[in-house]
Amino acid sequence: MSERPRVEVDGEAIILTVPMKLRRRSGRKEVHVPGGGLPRSTAKKAAPDSILLALARAHHWQDLVESGAYDSTTELADALGVDRSYVSRIMRLTSLAPDIVEALVQDDGSVETSLAQLLKQPPDSWLEQRRCIHRA
Repeated sequence: MSERPRVEVDGEAIILTVPMKLRRRSGRKEVHVPGGGLPRSTAKKAAPDSILLALARAHHWQDLVESGAYDSTTELADALGVDRSYVSRIMRLTSLAPDIVEALVQDDGSVETSLAQLLKQPPDSWLEQRRCIHRA
C-alpha cells in the first residue's frame, strides 16, 4: 500500500484513485487506506463490538448464576425476558481459552471470526479452539 492517492481529469470526469486494503474484523470488512483515517479508539466508541458485548454478557450472566442470584440459566433467561437457549449459547463464550478472549478484546488481528461462529458449540479443548479460531 505504498501507492499514494491521486486525482486525474479525463475529459469531464474526475478520477480519484485511492489505494486501500480490505480486512475482515469481527465478521465485517474494513477498508484501510494510507494515513489510517480515524484512530481505532474513536471508531470503536461509535458502537460496541458485538463480540465484546457478548463476552461481557456471558461473564456477567455466569457470575449471576454462580453467585446464587439465579438458580439456573432458565431462571436467568426468564428474568431477562429472553430464550433460555440464547442465554446458554452466550454463556458458552465463558469456556473460550483465555488467550483467545484476550486477542478478541485487544483486536490484535490474530483471530478472525464472527459472533455467529463463536456461538456454535466451541470445542472443549483449548488447543482445539486455538486450531479452529486463530488464523494460521
